Amino acid sequence: MEQLNAALIRFVEQQDLYNEAYGLFKNHDLRPREQHRQPEVDERIPLSPELQYLYSHYEMMDEQANGTLKMKNAAVEIGDAALIFFVAPEHLYRQQLGHRWIGMNEPYEESDSWQKNHVVIANFNDDPIIVDTAAPDSPVYAAFAGEEPQLIADSLTDFFNALAILIEAARTHTGELKDEETYETIPEYLEHVEPILNDLLGEEHTAHLFEYLSFR
Repeated sequence: MEQLNAALIRFVEQQDLYNEAYGLFKNHDLRPREQHRQPEVDERIPLSPELQYLYSHYEMMDEQANGTLKMKNAAVEIGDAALIFFVAPEHLYRQQLGHRWIGMNEPYEESDSWQKNHVVIANFNDDPIIVDTAAPDSPVYAAFAGEEPQLIADSLTDFFNALAILIEAARTHTGELKDEETYETIPEYLEHVEPILNDLLGEEHTAHLFEYLSFR
Protein backbone atom coordinates (compact mmCIF):
# COMPACT_ATOMS: atom_id res chain seq x y z
CA MET A 1 0.00 0.00 0.00
CA GLU A 2 3.01 2.29 -0.12
CA GLN A 3 2.10 3.70 -3.52
CA LEU A 4 -1.50 4.33 -2.49
CA ASN A 5 -0.31 5.97 0.72
CA ALA A 6 2.00 8.26 -1.27
CA ALA A 7 -0.82 9.16 -3.67
CA LEU A 8 -3.19 9.98 -0.81
CA ILE A 9 -0.57 12.14 0.91
CA ARG A 10 -0.01 13.99 -2.36
CA PHE A 11 -3.74 14.40 -2.91
CA VAL A 12 -4.40 15.75 0.61
CA GLU A 13 -1.48 18.16 0.29
CA GLN A 14 -2.88 19.64 -2.94
CA GLN A 15 -6.44 19.63 -1.57
CA ASP A 16 -5.35 21.57 1.51
CA LEU A 17 -3.26 24.06 -0.46
CA TYR A 18 -6.17 24.71 -2.80
CA ASN A 19 -8.69 25.02 0.02
CA GLU A 20 -6.47 27.45 1.90
CA ALA A 21 -6.17 29.70 -1.15
CA TYR A 22 -9.51 29.35 -2.94
CA GLY A 23 -11.70 26.75 -1.23
CA LEU A 24 -15.40 27.36 -0.74
CA PHE A 25 -15.94 24.86 2.08
CA LYS A 26 -14.78 24.62 5.68
CA ASN A 27 -14.40 21.33 7.58
CA HIS A 28 -15.73 19.49 4.55
CA ASP A 29 -12.76 17.57 3.18
CA LEU A 30 -10.76 14.35 3.25
CA ARG A 31 -8.29 14.13 6.15
CA PRO A 32 -5.91 11.59 7.65
CA ARG A 33 -7.29 9.92 10.75
CA GLU A 34 -5.44 10.62 13.99
CA GLN A 35 -5.80 6.93 14.78
CA HIS A 36 -6.34 4.15 12.27
CA ARG A 37 -9.57 2.22 12.80
CA GLN A 38 -11.85 -0.24 11.09
CA PRO A 39 -14.44 1.59 8.98
CA GLU A 40 -18.14 1.15 9.68
CA VAL A 41 -19.38 -0.36 6.45
CA ASP A 42 -22.61 -2.22 5.70
CA GLU A 43 -21.76 -5.93 5.48
CA ARG A 44 -23.31 -6.09 2.01
CA ILE A 45 -20.71 -3.69 0.61
CA PRO A 46 -17.47 -5.40 -0.51
CA LEU A 47 -14.23 -3.55 0.19
CA SER A 48 -11.02 -4.11 -1.71
CA PRO A 49 -7.72 -3.91 0.19
CA GLU A 50 -7.21 -0.42 -1.25
CA LEU A 51 -10.62 0.83 -0.10
CA GLN A 52 -10.05 -0.78 3.28
CA TYR A 53 -6.81 1.19 3.53
CA LEU A 54 -8.47 4.44 2.43
CA TYR A 55 -11.32 4.23 4.91
CA SER A 56 -9.22 3.02 7.83
CA HIS A 57 -6.58 5.74 7.37
CA TYR A 58 -8.65 8.69 6.12
CA GLU A 59 -11.87 10.36 7.18
CA MET A 60 -14.48 12.21 5.13
CA MET A 61 -15.16 15.39 7.13
CA ASP A 62 -18.55 17.05 6.87
CA GLU A 63 -19.31 19.42 9.73
CA GLN A 64 -22.80 20.24 8.44
CA ALA A 65 -23.79 16.56 8.52
CA ASN A 66 -23.13 16.19 12.24
CA GLY A 67 -26.33 15.39 14.12
CA THR A 68 -28.42 15.21 10.94
CA LEU A 69 -29.68 12.55 8.53
CA LYS A 70 -27.57 14.09 5.76
CA MET A 71 -25.21 11.67 4.00
CA LYS A 72 -21.72 12.55 5.26
CA ASN A 73 -19.19 13.23 2.52
CA ALA A 74 -16.03 15.15 1.67
CA ALA A 75 -16.12 17.86 -1.00
CA VAL A 76 -13.20 17.92 -3.44
CA GLU A 77 -12.91 21.02 -5.61
CA ILE A 78 -11.14 21.10 -8.96
CA GLY A 79 -11.26 24.86 -9.36
CA ASP A 80 -14.61 26.16 -10.51
CA ALA A 81 -14.86 23.29 -13.01
CA ALA A 82 -15.77 20.28 -10.86
CA LEU A 83 -16.94 19.40 -7.35
CA ILE A 84 -16.66 15.73 -6.39
CA PHE A 85 -18.28 14.33 -3.25
CA PHE A 86 -16.64 11.33 -1.55
CA VAL A 87 -19.10 9.55 0.72
CA ALA A 88 -18.07 8.44 4.22
CA PRO A 89 -17.82 4.64 4.60
CA GLU A 90 -20.72 4.45 7.05
CA HIS A 91 -22.99 5.81 4.28
CA LEU A 92 -21.76 3.61 1.43
CA TYR A 93 -25.00 1.63 1.36
CA ARG A 94 -27.01 4.80 0.76
CA GLN A 95 -24.57 5.76 -1.99
CA GLN A 96 -25.38 2.52 -3.85
CA LEU A 97 -29.12 3.28 -4.03
CA GLY A 98 -30.16 3.82 -7.62
CA HIS A 99 -27.20 1.76 -8.79
CA ARG A 100 -26.88 -1.63 -7.12
CA TRP A 101 -30.16 -1.29 -5.24
CA ILE A 102 -33.17 0.13 -7.01
CA GLY A 103 -36.79 0.96 -6.24
CA MET A 104 -38.82 3.77 -4.70
CA ASN A 105 -39.19 2.35 -1.20
CA GLU A 106 -37.63 -0.21 1.13
CA PRO A 107 -37.00 -3.05 0.75
CA TYR A 108 -35.00 -2.12 -2.34
CA GLU A 109 -34.29 -4.71 -5.03
CA GLU A 110 -30.86 -5.57 -6.36
CA SER A 111 -30.36 -4.56 -9.97
CA ASP A 112 -29.76 -7.45 -12.37
CA SER A 113 -27.42 -5.30 -14.46
CA TRP A 114 -25.17 -3.99 -11.68
CA GLN A 115 -22.00 -5.87 -10.76
CA LYS A 116 -21.92 -6.54 -7.01
CA ASN A 117 -18.20 -5.93 -6.88
CA HIS A 118 -18.71 -2.38 -8.20
CA VAL A 119 -18.91 0.11 -5.34
CA VAL A 120 -19.82 3.77 -5.83
CA ILE A 121 -17.44 5.78 -3.65
CA ALA A 122 -18.13 9.29 -4.95
CA ASN A 123 -20.15 11.32 -7.42
CA PHE A 124 -19.94 14.37 -9.63
CA ASN A 125 -23.27 15.95 -10.61
CA ASP A 126 -24.91 12.81 -9.18
CA ASP A 127 -23.00 10.63 -11.66
CA PRO A 128 -21.03 7.84 -9.98
CA ILE A 129 -17.34 7.17 -9.51
CA ILE A 130 -17.01 3.41 -9.10
CA VAL A 131 -14.31 1.10 -7.74
CA ASP A 132 -14.06 -2.50 -8.95
CA THR A 133 -13.40 -4.18 -5.61
CA ALA A 134 -12.73 -7.60 -7.15
CA ALA A 135 -9.92 -6.57 -9.50
CA PRO A 136 -6.28 -6.10 -8.47
CA ASP A 137 -5.33 -2.53 -7.46
CA SER A 138 -9.00 -1.38 -7.43
CA PRO A 139 -9.55 0.09 -10.92
CA VAL A 140 -11.75 3.19 -11.01
CA TYR A 141 -14.65 3.79 -13.40
CA ALA A 142 -16.95 6.73 -14.01
CA ALA A 143 -20.39 6.78 -15.59
CA PHE A 144 -23.13 9.11 -16.61
CA ALA A 145 -26.44 7.99 -15.10
CA GLY A 146 -27.78 4.99 -16.97
CA GLU A 147 -24.73 4.62 -19.20
CA GLU A 148 -21.99 1.99 -19.23
CA PRO A 149 -19.13 2.80 -16.81
CA GLN A 150 -15.86 3.83 -18.47
CA LEU A 151 -12.44 3.07 -17.02
CA ILE A 152 -10.65 6.25 -15.91
CA ALA A 153 -7.78 4.79 -13.86
CA ASP A 154 -6.21 1.35 -13.63
CA SER A 155 -5.86 1.70 -9.86
CA LEU A 156 -7.08 3.73 -6.91
CA THR A 157 -3.50 4.97 -6.62
CA ASP A 158 -3.56 6.40 -10.15
CA PHE A 159 -6.95 7.96 -9.50
CA PHE A 160 -5.80 9.94 -6.46
CA ASN A 161 -2.59 10.94 -8.24
CA ALA A 162 -4.75 12.23 -11.11
CA LEU A 163 -6.88 14.26 -8.71
CA ALA A 164 -3.74 15.75 -7.16
CA ILE A 165 -2.51 16.78 -10.62
CA LEU A 166 -5.85 18.37 -11.51
CA ILE A 167 -6.09 20.28 -8.22
CA GLU A 168 -2.48 21.49 -8.32
CA ALA A 169 -2.99 22.79 -11.84
CA ALA A 170 -6.26 24.44 -10.80
CA ARG A 171 -4.37 26.31 -8.10
CA THR A 172 -1.84 27.63 -10.62
CA HIS A 173 -4.80 29.02 -12.56
CA THR A 174 -6.24 30.63 -9.38
CA GLY A 175 -9.18 28.24 -9.50
CA GLU A 176 -10.68 29.87 -12.58
CA LEU A 177 -10.94 27.09 -15.14
CA LYS A 178 -14.19 27.91 -16.93
CA ASP A 179 -14.63 30.60 -19.56
CA GLU A 180 -17.17 33.08 -18.18
CA GLU A 181 -18.98 33.41 -21.50
CA THR A 182 -18.90 29.90 -22.96
CA TYR A 183 -18.60 27.92 -19.67
CA GLU A 184 -16.07 25.74 -21.45
CA THR A 185 -12.84 24.69 -19.76
CA ILE A 186 -10.07 27.13 -20.66
CA PRO A 187 -7.59 25.66 -23.18
CA GLU A 188 -4.58 26.68 -21.06
CA TYR A 189 -5.68 24.40 -18.24
CA LEU A 190 -6.29 21.42 -20.53
CA GLU A 191 -2.94 21.97 -22.25
CA HIS A 192 -1.34 21.98 -18.80
CA VAL A 193 -2.84 18.77 -17.42
CA GLU A 194 -3.54 16.59 -20.46
CA PRO A 195 0.04 15.48 -21.25
CA ILE A 196 0.73 14.75 -17.57
CA LEU A 197 -2.46 12.70 -17.24
CA ASN A 198 -1.78 10.91 -20.52
CA ASP A 199 1.55 9.75 -19.06
CA LEU A 200 -0.13 8.63 -15.83
CA LEU A 201 -3.44 7.18 -17.01
CA GLY A 202 -3.06 6.67 -20.72
CA GLU A 203 -4.81 8.66 -23.44
CA GLU A 204 -8.04 6.63 -23.44
CA HIS A 205 -8.54 6.81 -19.67
CA THR A 206 -7.72 10.54 -19.70
CA ALA A 207 -10.29 11.13 -22.42
CA HIS A 208 -12.93 9.29 -20.36
CA LEU A 209 -12.02 11.33 -17.27
CA PHE A 210 -12.27 14.61 -19.18
CA GLU A 211 -15.63 13.61 -20.61
CA TYR A 212 -16.95 12.62 -17.19
CA LEU A 213 -15.82 15.92 -15.62
CA SER A 214 -17.28 17.85 -18.58
CA PHE A 215 -13.86 19.29 -19.38
CA ARG A 216 -14.59 18.55 -23.05
